[in-house]
Amino acid sequence: MRTMNVRGVAGLAVLLVAMQGCSRRPTPPVPAAAQAPPAAAAAQTTPAPAASQTPPAAAAAPVAGQGRPQMAAIGVPVAGMPFVHDPSTVVRFHGKYYVYATGRGIPFYSSPDGETWTREGQVFDKIPDDVHVEVPKNDGTGVWAPDIVRVGDQFYLYYAVSFWGSFQSAVAVMSNPVLDPRDPAYKWTARGVVASSDGVEDLNAIDPGVIHAPDGTLWLCYGSYHGTIDLVQLDPKTGQRISPKADAKAGVTIIANRSEGTDLIFHDGYFYLFVNHDSCCKGKNSEYNIRVGRARAITGPYVDKHGELLTKGAGSLFLAAHDHRIGPGHFGLVRDYDASGGKYNSEKVEAGSEADGAERFSVHYEADMTRGGRSVLDIRPLLWSVDGWPVAGDNLAEGTYQIVSRQSETTLESHVPTAPPPPPPEGTPPPRGPVEDVPGAPIGPAALRLSRYLTLDDQKWTIAPVGGGFYKIVNAGTGDAVGTPAGTDNAAIGLAPYAGADGQLWHLDQFPDGGYRIRNKASGLCLTVGGAGGVAASEFVKDDVHLWTIATP
Repeated sequence: MRTMNVRGVAGLAVLLVAMQGCSRRPTPPVPAAAQAPPAAAAAQTTPAPAASQTPPAAAAAPVAGQGRPQMAAIGVPVAGMPFVHDPSTVVRFHGKYYVYATGRGIPFYSSPDGETWTREGQVFDKIPDDVHVEVPKNDGTGVWAPDIVRVGDQFYLYYAVSFWGSFQSAVAVMSNPVLDPRDPAYKWTARGVVASSDGVEDLNAIDPGVIHAPDGTLWLCYGSYHGTIDLVQLDPKTGQRISPKADAKAGVTIIANRSEGTDLIFHDGYFYLFVNHDSCCKGKNSEYNIRVGRARAITGPYVDKHGELLTKGAGSLFLAAHDHRIGPGHFGLVRDYDASGGKYNSEKVEAGSEADGAERFSVHYEADMTRGGRSVLDIRPLLWSVDGWPVAGDNLAEGTYQIVSRQSETTLESHVPTAPPPPPPEGTPPPRGPVEDVPGAPIGPAALRLSRYLTLDDQKWTIAPVGGGFYKIVNAGTGDAVGTPAGTDNAAIGLAPYAGADGQLWHLDQFPDGGYRIRNKASGLCLTVGGAGGVAASEFVKDDVHLWTIATP
């Protein structure tokens, strides 16, 4: 989250216009029609009843002069990524994804599939008094850049309270055992201030990022361009800071400088610190980009690929503006809390995209030029290079591809079995010149098999999203779709004209090494190398038999 600098009042005015009501300042009042009724938001210690989440009949009309639509109406599912700024880590719990964002009272959204999102409301109506007193200039509702983690049986939601142009800020925490407002156990409990800055020191306590480390410890990083990025240890039992808050610098480690929007993750023996560089909140003119460094210890020192220290403002580029997506910021590693040890819990929740080691990350773009230049959430595959650095993957776009076995390096094709042509009559002289290939007569329907790639249309596949996180896979030569034939064993894989049946819909989950798991919606089984050069469906095991390369022909 960017704070005001020496560009002065004129520069601030430009920023406020470009933000179009965005979250970097106290948000202006929303028309009553666009707000949730007071009962819809969860109180600090009171669960919100399901009835209070009843949506209005339609989304609110645009604010006069604002030039863009309001956020989606509460309770109304909307296809496509939501308009958010400074999103939290996206988490999955009890079969739904959740994301929290900058705004009044911490607005949040849920999704069954990571593609269609419903605005659920807000966490609270007003900032708790013991937090607001730390930042009296705040309007009492405006909250910045939350982040969330689950420890034991509690979710800890960290959020920042500040005031545009001020460095007097605070990070506070709330807890809840569940995330669905319709759950009887839903209740947010305020747990107080974790860190603060007085507006004078070399620190601006905003943009919290929380990590539950592999050794069970809990840590929080925070800060902005105005000063340092600080790291403190937290108590997993309370979510609160271990070192006494009376001494603001007790237990503090400086891990970066000249950055903001920080987050920490652990991968293969290293802690990775993601930071944002350059300016935000200027729409399509924003310069936000995500940088990364790593360290063996969570307290650092963090260095980039060239060995330069992040405490000196360094960082290797992870993601910058590209195509229609401008100003990526606020990295988060998607967390699936329905999984435990790689297997799913006793509630029989369907496996999510993060099952068995697939990884995705979330960001927002300061401007998506295909969405009216607004700030939008995105979720993308997280890949890793051979030397252990994170690589920003991208979701598969509609197009024509090869599907190649990671085990045999042969290509999936549609093959029609044929009988050999009859032999020529006795006494026929041998042919002269080029020999024509005489096709045999078909003796069966098209079937799937693996074969050496010869650039044939039958070896090319049109892959297209169909909604809900699923894809159809259609052969470019025959027009038939890959699926589980109706009335057959779930392990059977065949071809038929596309009809939109669940057996013809597939999840495509990309793993950190680039391989894809191709998982059937109807059966939950995955495309697998079968016997005699064929294919089948089976339970997923993370090996080359079950992983595929999807590449442009």
